Amino acid sequence: MKITDLEENKNFDLLKARILSKQGPKRVRIKNGISYVTDLLLADETGTVVFNLWGIQNAEQYKVGEVVTIKNGWCKIFNYQKQISLGKSGKIAKVADDPSLPRTIEH
Repeated sequence: MKITDLEENKNFDLLKARILSKQGPKRVRIKNGISYVTDLLLADETGTVVFNLWGIQNAEQYKVGEVVTIKNGWCKIFNYQKQISLGKSGKIAKVADDPSLPRTIEH
């Protein structure tokens, strides 16, 4: 799947993208207390999307410039912008570099 094909409130099978930037972790209040979320800006040849990665240890594993795949993810709208997360059964993994994926955002 490509970033432009992500649909609001729907699962997606597989997305491959490059991490362009990383913000966080930031503390957020959840039902059971406090958690941490890091926002990764991901890009493929069709656009960009914010990926919400929960947990401090999870976020430390990923660096700007790396290519990742997200399997069984979830797309939502937050502040009028598409965002993705792993949902209940999703997985993220680092993969080999893919030269076809952009390294910067074109304005």
